[in-house]
Amino acid sequence: MTTRTPAERLDGLRGRIIDFRLRPPTGPYRNFFTPTVVGAVNRILGDAVPRSYTISTDPFPNAEDRAIDAVIAEMDSVGVRLGVMNGRHSVNRPVPVHIEDTDLAELSERTDGRVLGLAGIDFDKPMDDIIAGLDVAVKELGLIGVCLEPGLARTPMYADDEQLFPLYEKIADLGVPLLFMTGPLAGPDISHTDPVRFDRVARRHPGMPVILGHGCYPYVNEAVSLAFKSEATGIHNVFVSPDVYMFAPGGQAYADGVNWLPNRFVYASAYSFCGIDEGVLKTCELDLDDAALHAYMYGNAEQLLKKAGK
Repeated sequence: MTTRTPAERLDGLRGRIIDFRLRPPTGPYRNFFTPTVVGAVNRILGDAVPRSYTISTDPFPNAEDRAIDAVIAEMDSVGVRLGVMNGRHSVNRPVPVHIEDTDLAELSERTDGRVLGLAGIDFDKPMDDIIAGLDVAVKELGLIGVCLEPGLARTPMYADDEQLFPLYEKIADLGVPLLFMTGPLAGPDISHTDPVRFDRVARRHPGMPVILGHGCYPYVNEAVSLAFKSEATGIHNVFVSPDVYMFAPGGQAYADGVNWLPNRFVYASAYSFCGIDEGVLKTCELDLDDAALHAYMYGNAEQLLKKAGK
């Protein structure tokens, strides 16, 4: 692999890194990412609660502005050029969360474009309204793609539910990436993160980039196999983004996958479940080939952003 130290590898990445799952601790994000949730998840994952997140919980004036400044400082400290945040409409949680497309556009403006947005989907709305809203999100608000969480709808759905087909057709027509929330929390049971569901969606729309946020964990080998299928056959365009699950039990297979299929993996920290700086530093310690590391940390994401016109 590489003989360079983690510090040397970081120096080669500075100013280029794109973090494809970064949720600022501001506005409606704070309604979901409560101190209890963040503390519990970070404790399980073995990550410290990020300082910028802690600032956002201060009972003092301007805490949110100071938290945003701290997020940007964390990005700068390890050379993260851009972050990508996702909209969310989650009604089956203890606290309903609605992160609107306008919230994302406003946060992007507040960060001078350092954090870009993926439109969220509110499945309580009629499909015609959802589809019309995507035109507004992409063409007027400047969002770079779409994030789907069908397992968190009021009536949970699988990703390959026929009700969603018109939505996929619209996303494909817009020519922007689609990120699915996968992983163990993506639905009422872990069948909602089975890679076969996303395989079926991606195959119907071979030109549409499909990114699997949280890497379909715990289906690690299956997710890597789907990346292989995408690379080897060209029948669809799937990317795996394991983020914090790269460091969970079984996550070594993701790292092996990055080395094997460097064009099929996209880096993310999953902040605030991992610090922006911490995620980068831990990744630089992995036994990744230098070329694969660069593709993972920014190269593949750059191609996705180009497709979205960014």
